[in-house]
Amino acid sequence: MIKDMTTGNPTRTIFYFAMPMLLGNLFQQFYTMVDAMIVGKFVGVNALAAVGATNALNFFFLSLVIGLMSGVSVVVAQYFGFQDFHKLKQVIATASIMIISVSVVLTIIGILLAKPLLLLMGTPTEILSDSVLFLTTLFIGILPMGLYNGVSAILRALGNSITPLYFLIISSLLNIALSFLFVVGFGMGVAGAAWATVISQLVSAILCIFYAYRKIPYMRLKRKDMHFDRAIFKEIFRIAFPSALQGSFISIGNMAIQGLINSFGATVVAAYTAASRIDSLTYQPGIAFGAASSMFAGQNMGAGKIDRVKQGFWSGIKVVTIVSLAITVLVQIFAHQFLTLFLDSSATEALSIGTGYLKIVSLFYVVVGILFVVRETLRGTGDAIVPLWMGIFELVSRLAIGFILSQFLGYMGLWWATPVAWVSATMLGLWRYKSGRWMRKAVIKKEL
Repeated sequence: MIKDMTTGNPTRTIFYFAMPMLLGNLFQQFYTMVDAMIVGKFVGVNALAAVGATNALNFFFLSLVIGLMSGVSVVVAQYFGFQDFHKLKQVIATASIMIISVSVVLTIIGILLAKPLLLLMGTPTEILSDSVLFLTTLFIGILPMGLYNGVSAILRALGNSITPLYFLIISSLLNIALSFLFVVGFGMGVAGAAWATVISQLVSAILCIFYAYRKIPYMRLKRKDMHFDRAIFKEIFRIAFPSALQGSFISIGNMAIQGLINSFGATVVAAYTAASRIDSLTYQPGIAFGAASSMFAGQNMGAGKIDRVKQGFWSGIKVVTIVSLAITVLVQIFAHQFLTLFLDSSATEALSIGTGYLKIVSLFYVVVGILFVVRETLRGTGDAIVPLWMGIFELVSRLAIGFILSQFLGYMGLWWATPVAWVSATMLGLWRYKSGRWMRKAVIKKEL
């Protein structure tokens, strides 16, 4: 189902477009949570810490893929909004070649550098071997992950956020079933959880590609269509490269913070791992409404409807603020109970540490929700550099505050570093939006 977002009520359009993505993101987080629960409950605290120690590195490679997809989706959305369907098919063909090439390269690099990078981050010796095993197995799945995210990004740029949800639900349920089978049934430990993720990603990629080929005319690519257009590549790269850098800067910050957390021992690592799983779940409204705002801005920039882009910006902020406030209340009340999903009740020290983290960070969920909407709206208009600077601000402030406060407050100082980073990045994005310079950044400059 293709959706033209250049007409209709902006708030309603963004809300209904975002909801399938939100549900999909929640399912995706749900199966990663179940993986962590299975590992923590059936293998042990050290195994959970081993999985958690890979999060920052895994996110770094994932952010590179997602950054590429953001460039693809913005260019697709703007040409779709402009109704240039011949050019749209050329964009999709060029994007497909890019996705496959980049995914293969990242797979090779990731497998080769997994252990050296984990060592560089100071991963505790007792969890190093499991961390390496888990991470290298996940990297085998970069190509199917890239294909699924690539096709999903194109479908969403065309206004279809529902179909990727169906395939993600199937993938999530399969992942959970395979995790139980491999970890509990076959006793494969952390490797079982990783293989369950890889196989489920492969299934979702195959289903998504099959649907796109059968149902979407612009995505029905034949061999003669697979032409790499350099001009289109430059437009995609102009948006994708800053986006990938921005994500990688955040990832580098995560890795540096993870390194500091690792210095406090396996118990703190396990507590942070469990708490960050809950944290990542609470970010999903911001991610979903940010992505919806980006696609809304992209299609309307392509159609030349600047006033409608502005309406969508404030609609996204309004909705994400309401949802984020509700989540803050839930986490403040039930932080300890949420953590017991991942940690045994006997792990009292880890539970206490994790609860402290959630009590602090959850106070700023509204800020991170607004951050996603501001950043992705700017990116959807074609203004790709400022989101990169937002990522740099986030990195610098998080590292500086985290390092300084950890000298005085221990790991508690690290908990405060993340909210400070969110605030600094959000302020920069709001300043850019108010300046109005994003109005001159559309991909289709001549036509506009």
